[in-house]
Amino acid sequence: MHSLTGSSLVGKKLMAALYYCGSSMTVQFMNKALFTTYGFHFPVTVALLQMLFIAPVCYLVARPPLELGLAKGAIPLATVNVLNVVCGLIGTGGLNVPMFIALRRLTLLCTILLERFILNKVHENATLGAVVIMISGALVAAATDLTFNAYGYAAVLFNDFLTASYLIMVKNTPAASALTTTGLLFYNATLSLPLLMGAVWSSGEWDGLWAYPLLPNPEFLAILMSSCALGLTINHSTFLCTRVNDPLSTSVAGSLKNVLMTFIGIWAFGDFRWQMWNVCGLAISMGGAVWYATRSALKASRRTAAEREMLTRDPDKQPLIGKDRQGAALARSAAGAVKGKNSLQLVESAQGPALEEGRLEQQGPSAIKLLDA
Repeated sequence: MHSLTGSSLVGKKLMAALYYCGSSMTVQFMNKALFTTYGFHFPVTVALLQMLFIAPVCYLVARPPLELGLAKGAIPLATVNVLNVVCGLIGTGGLNVPMFIALRRLTLLCTILLERFILNKVHENATLGAVVIMISGALVAAATDLTFNAYGYAAVLFNDFLTASYLIMVKNTPAASALTTTGLLFYNATLSLPLLMGAVWSSGEWDGLWAYPLLPNPEFLAILMSSCALGLTINHSTFLCTRVNDPLSTSVAGSLKNVLMTFIGIWAFGDFRWQMWNVCGLAISMGGAVWYATRSALKASRRTAAEREMLTRDPDKQPLIGKDRQGAALARSAAGAVKGKNSLQLVESAQGPALEEGRLEQQGPSAIKLLDA
């Protein structure tokens, strides 16, 4: 039975990762078509429409409690999220798909650095080596990119840092632990709306939107509405994958998904220009991503096997990680203290107050102080 439990846990993690990969691929290609094929250069407006769709749907599904304390706790996460979404949309429109993906691999480096300095997590040298290969390939590709766009590059690099921050905050924000995935997504989208509305107005997108020539086109409107609806799946899948797995595993899943997207993106939109060193850099970065993902998968498999062996030896034990392990240790300590106190009370009731007083007098003041405590 415990073996089945371990297998179901692995299956749950795998399904969450596949959900995240599928959602991410679909929404990125949809947004790329929107910006490149249809020339709709209004990324903040797209982000606003996505959040306007996400907020009511998530509320109807989850019915989260509407509390001021939860809203205040979710404000930092919502702020990082809205900046992350906008930068990602700008980068999608400003770069070809292979270069966008290569630069997005820097998210792994940002995740490792933030986990090191915020969570004090140390990674193995082999992991760091794989990341160095990925980044080296991305830098070679960037240096030889014939379609260089400084604005798009800056947006993607900022997007990398914000994504890493977002993944870690989802895992460690107190408000997140008090809400379901969908409930947290509701707060996230709702709190983003004022920021996005202000950005649409101040950036001038509001005026330019009404002058867009394809605005009445039914085909364009179908793509735009699909992009807004798919924004819900990418946000939900990111939350879910990070909660079920961990921030670095979510980044690994994204790297594997990007391998497939690279091949499709080379031919799909016609904005990729062949250059030998650029292609070599992309191949090196892709190879590092595959190696890194393979190592992570093997490591997770060994950890699952070790947990299953532990359950075989002691069925009462359950594998705990992170804060759960700390909570279990505190619970065991508290249970031990209660058990000791109850045992001492049983001695008192069995032997009587006089006998207990005599025994304490023989043992001295230290025993009396211990009983008082």
